[in-house]
Amino acid sequence: MGEPEGQLGEVVAALAAGRTAAQVVDAEGRLAWVSEQMQLLAGVAEGTDLGIGRHLDEVLEREVWNDLLTSEAADTLRHELHPRLADPTTTPLWVLSLDLRVGGRHRTVGMLGVTLRHPDGSPLGAVLIYAPLLPARVIALVTEGDEAMFERMADLSAPAQRPAAVVFADIDGSGPLSRRLPTPVYFELIRGVTTAFDELVARYGGIVGKHAGDGASAYFLSDSHGSDAAAASAALRVVQELPGVVADVVAGLAETGAEVRAEDCRMNVGAHWGAGLFIGQIVTGGRLEVTALGDEVNECARVEQVATGGQRLVTKNLVERLDDDTAAELGLRPRGLTYRMLAELTRDGGASSGKAERDAGSLAVHDLG
Repeated sequence: MGEPEGQLGEVVAALAAGRTAAQVVDAEGRLAWVSEQMQLLAGVAEGTDLGIGRHLDEVLEREVWNDLLTSEAADTLRHELHPRLADPTTTPLWVLSLDLRVGGRHRTVGMLGVTLRHPDGSPLGAVLIYAPLLPARVIALVTEGDEAMFERMADLSAPAQRPAAVVFADIDGSGPLSRRLPTPVYFELIRGVTTAFDELVARYGGIVGKHAGDGASAYFLSDSHGSDAAAASAALRVVQELPGVVADVVAGLAETGAEVRAEDCRMNVGAHWGAGLFIGQIVTGGRLEVTALGDEVNECARVEQVATGGQRLVTKNLVERLDDDTAAELGLRPRGLTYRMLAELTRDGGASSGKAERDAGSLAVHDLG
């Protein structure tokens, strides 16, 4: 069965253009169309038989829809839809609250149903549109984020081992800076730096990790970028450009009269490669974030802790993921770089950290600064 034609086809075209999670059934209650967004919500693979052309009662028994809709939701849908298709006197607009299983978790969503009729009142079909049950101001807040990054985060609902580059960064000497600046000014500075970091990560196809105080982290997955080399390149691009975007934040704050200079806000950075990080979502009542676990994450944190005075320490493991083309795009000559053991930096006046030397002292690092 192909795409619906006639008036039902016009409805489908409008829904497709609106990027809605929706289904369309015809006058006989047969599934006529499923939007791309609905398929993504259900997590179906390309080419999956969705039951197009089959009666909805049969369709809802299929595994793909059983996995998405709870049995109570499917029963509610049946009991509400069929009488509305058959009786032209029913209200054409109706709303249900349904429980879905998304990413292994139950989520309550609103379903807006619209029954469609021909000019003579005979049934044409119905549209079923699924949307979150959230206040408008909460939805507006969510839409401020980077859509592409949210999609990358959505792809990680099932935790798994994934190769990725890791970046950690924080402000050098933030303690004295926080005491010197008025608290509102320091808050604006941290908010500006955090926003700049997140925007830079999003620009290069990464995923923002945890923020803690003035610290930030990010992951660049091979799966998202298509290769290890591309993921490593994206991470290194962020490391290269971070000082510039932070300097812009500081300059903007100084223009408001704040006594802050670029040298007051140098970013210490550590960047490393993890061949088999365990990466996935953490979703609670108060947050949605992606986190990564593995030895290389801990090592990267130690590298960043050793960096001082705005050093940008990148590991040999990360740089050697680059191929000739990605290295040239970054302006790097990997064959000409030299490295030092992280333990040497702690002994030569870098940030002293027994944990850093113990956990990552043997790592070879290069300062991109």
